[in-house]
Amino acid sequence: MSEAASHLSDTLRAPLPDAFDRLTDADHTELDRLLQQAMTRRRANLDAAIGSSLDFVPRLMRPAVKKALGL
Repeated sequence: MSEAASHLSDTLRAPLPDAFDRLTDADHTELDRLLQQAMTRRRANLDAAIGSSLDFVPRLMRPAVKKALGL
């Protein structure tokens, strides 16, 4: 397995399907980049959703809710 394929597998946290053997190292690198970008965007969206949901929690309860959520 090439280094690019190994890195993609690490990013996915799973072994690559057999069909991925036909892809080039450039393809593996591009897939890894796109996956990292999607994960970053997802993380930002989740953080924004959590932040906006705290607006519905009464102000005096927010510290306790944040502590319970690990924020």
